[in-house]
Amino acid sequence: MKKLLKTALLLSSIAMYCVVPRAVAKDDDNPRKITIGLIATTTAEDTQKRWQPVIDDFARYTKMEVRTVVSTNYNDILNGLKTNTIQVAWLSSKIALEAVEDNQSTVFAQMVKQDGSHGYNSVLITPAKSPIKSFEDILANKGVYSFYDGDKSSTSGYLVPAYYAFAKNKVEPERLFKSIVVGNHKKNLQAVINGQVDVATNNTEELDRLKKESPEQLSKLRVIWSSPLIPNDPLLYRKDLPAASKARIEEFFVTYGKPKNPASQPDVLQKILDLSGFQHSTDAQLKPIADLTMFGLLRNNMYDTKLSTAQKQKAFEDITARFGKLSMALEMARLR
Repeated sequence: MKKLLKTALLLSSIAMYCVVPRAVAKDDDNPRKITIGLIATTTAEDTQKRWQPVIDDFARYTKMEVRTVVSTNYNDILNGLKTNTIQVAWLSSKIALEAVEDNQSTVFAQMVKQDGSHGYNSVLITPAKSPIKSFEDILANKGVYSFYDGDKSSTSGYLVPAYYAFAKNKVEPERLFKSIVVGNHKKNLQAVINGQVDVATNNTEELDRLKKESPEQLSKLRVIWSSPLIPNDPLLYRKDLPAASKARIEEFFVTYGKPKNPASQPDVLQKILDLSGFQHSTDAQLKPIADLTMFGLLRNNMYDTKLSTAQKQKAFEDITARFGKLSMALEMARLR
């Protein structure tokens, strides 16, 4: 019996010896290919050009074959994360919230600006020669001015002004402006500079970039409203990536732009939204955005004339239950 027991223990040890190294090797070696998704706040071509040196450095640092997907449609990048055609992504906070909510992806880093700030502001802009000097001028002239709004997937272009500028003042853009066009940061900026629209949404990141690259263009517009600070955009990766791969990806980004990363190119980062680098982060940074998103859904539900009182009550209960669960998960991320 003792001999049989010794033989069993020996075979068990051999089995463990054989299995463990293979598991580690698999974690270290895969994936050899990875796709990074980037939202384009200007054009896909411009974003690709600004990010390409970082992507090239990332490929060398991680020894992975890297493919990029760049789109002005933020949902393209979100869907790529959900379907695993994209494994790492830069998203706006609003869309990142959706990625985190399905529990397939998580925030691992946050952008940091040259001045060390961890946030930016949503703004409303007008042509410099406009008679509009403040947001109050718009409120006092309902139905007079035209408006370029942001895409509903945009945090600073839509969600933040919808809450802080309009809802807080108990007005709806549809009842405030004579016409509304949905654009993006680049289109809105150009429309104001060209005098094609009276008011448009934008953010301080784009204005800072314009100040450096084309100050004469910046002089053609005026900021009439600015929001509270918005957390800088996050970077996410899929949770099902091997642990070793996630560690290597995170290590690259949080050290990029710093002396201890020899691959760093600080001048490249400045061309990407005036960044100095990235810092560790978690899903918790999305909590303010979750609160704003819940508000937006409740507001839309309240004013939806197609719904009965009972339907509105049911929607209210569903929304509050959904965001109660999500807020709890985000708070737990803060404690980890």
